[in-house]
Amino acid sequence: MWDWITQNSGGLSAILNAAMLAVWIAYLQLFFVSFRRSNRTVIHIGMAGERNGDARCLVTNMGSDTAYVLAVKIDLDFGEETRSALVTDRIEDDDPLGGDFREKTNQGPLGGGEVLDIGSLGRIVKRAAHRTGEELSLKECRAVTLTVLVAAQQAHQMSGGYKRYEIESGDDGEMCFRSEDVLTRQIHGRRQRHELRDMITA
Repeated sequence: MWDWITQNSGGLSAILNAAMLAVWIAYLQLFFVSFRRSNRTVIHIGMAGERNGDARCLVTNMGSDTAYVLAVKIDLDFGEETRSALVTDRIEDDDPLGGDFREKTNQGPLGGGEVLDIGSLGRIVKRAAHRTGEELSLKECRAVTLTVLVAAQQAHQMSGGYKRYEIESGDDGEMCFRSEDVLTRQIHGRRQRHELRDMITA
């Protein structure tokens, strides 16, 4: 046995080196995938408080790195028609003047694990009406979709998420917002990112 190993030491050494190389490649691949996953920006959209038009819309950065909120978009489904508008800036008449810039806009940095209150659904629809110049009402909507676009990875890439809420009538006759998705769908497709970018720059 020893003689056979000695005679084939060159081939065995090559096999062992190849096996060691394969192990290191697999290890580095696993490390790279884990690193990318831990640094990936994940946006979560949720509601707090009431489940009617006064419900607060919350945006959370679930990633570890800071992301910059570029835009907030709302899509109002009226059945046969849909209205879309950017509602990033807070244009309510009763908003305070001056002070923190976040009192007038939802744009800005959002650190890892931080939460941003972008306003109540009723206020957000008012912003959409102001943007479109139309009379828009939640009472006539079937569903609402909120989309948040952010600049991630030191502003080298756009990312974001969106969630759709169906509007139902509660037992007391008030509107109730329910989403089939517990989690927020992430924006990864290049085409979707380009469409949102074009909407922002239009």
